[in-house]
Amino acid sequence: MKANFSTSANILRDSGRDLKYISTPNATRVVAQITSDFFSGIHSFNIIGSYGTGKSSFLLALEQSLVKENKIFQSELFAFKEIEPIKFVGAYGSLLKEFADVFGVPDENPKKIFSEIFNIYHDLGEEKSLMVIIIDEFGKFLEYAAKNNPEKELYFIQELAEFVNDPAHNIILVTTVHQNFDAYSFGLSYAQRQEWSKVKGRFKEITFNEPIEQ
Repeated sequence: MKANFSTSANILRDSGRDLKYISTPNATRVVAQITSDFFSGIHSFNIIGSYGTGKSSFLLALEQSLVKENKIFQSELFAFKEIEPIKFVGAYGSLLKEFADVFGVPDENPKKIFSEIFNIYHDLGEEKSLMVIIIDEFGKFLEYAAKNNPEKELYFIQELAEFVNDPAHNIILVTTVHQNFDAYSFGLSYAQRQEWSKVKGRFKEITFNEPIEQ
């Protein structure tokens, strides 16, 4: 018999998998908070949870609910006519380069990247559509940013959050990390940590705490 369960989920590899996800009060709370905050004007979210708590599986369940493949959660967000998830899985590397590669911008120009994102969003139909940018394992990009040109990398993350947070756009950014945003700034100068805190402030932090029994 073919096994359908895996202790590790990957939001790119497992996107089309038949997901046997059992929603928990914690997961339902997170969806409800994202929904409520989005309609109040908050569009960027940073989900914080320890290793092995099921954040990646949650993101897969959220995606399948968004695209109406599997009605796992209930949310007013799912009423949008067109919903486009765009997904990334973190690696120890540049988030700017990753976005440039995905959106076909060879010179890593942030303005061109945001232009490409907006073009996709515009083609969906704007007012009746929703774009959801999901970055799992976001902490790996943050670790790289802290040790490699933090000013450039942080500025792009800040620009990304500000682009998403524009109230004229129905765009949501959801990231996941294993520890608080500030924990990734270890080793930076005081001035750099101050900039790090500014970027952190662009995101609404949501804790993801599944009970050990789950």
